[in-house]
Amino acid sequence: MMIVEEILLAAQPALEAILTPIELDRARLEMVTTKGEPVTASTIVSADLLLRVFVYDEQMGFWLYPPEGISGFMARLSSELQDFVAESGFGWGELRG
Repeated sequence: MMIVEEILLAAQPALEAILTPIELDRARLEMVTTKGEPVTASTIVSADLLLRVFVYDEQMGFWLYPPEGISGFMARLSSELQDFVAESGFGWGELRG
């Protein structure tokens, strides 16, 4: 059983591998429910949580899948971040990571 704090910590290496240092400074993570309500760091991860990644004024949503564990989460997040950057205004067409 994972909690939100573990997810936020596990996301950091993926962000650091794909975003530039300047983009990292402009990045923000947020975990919310399906209704957009914020959750606490000690909230148990469930399928109704969404990780939002904000870089500059662009946003990526990433649904959590609790059975996958940290390594599966990190692999899936890295893949989604690559796509997000390649389709973004700040990293258009770039394949990173």
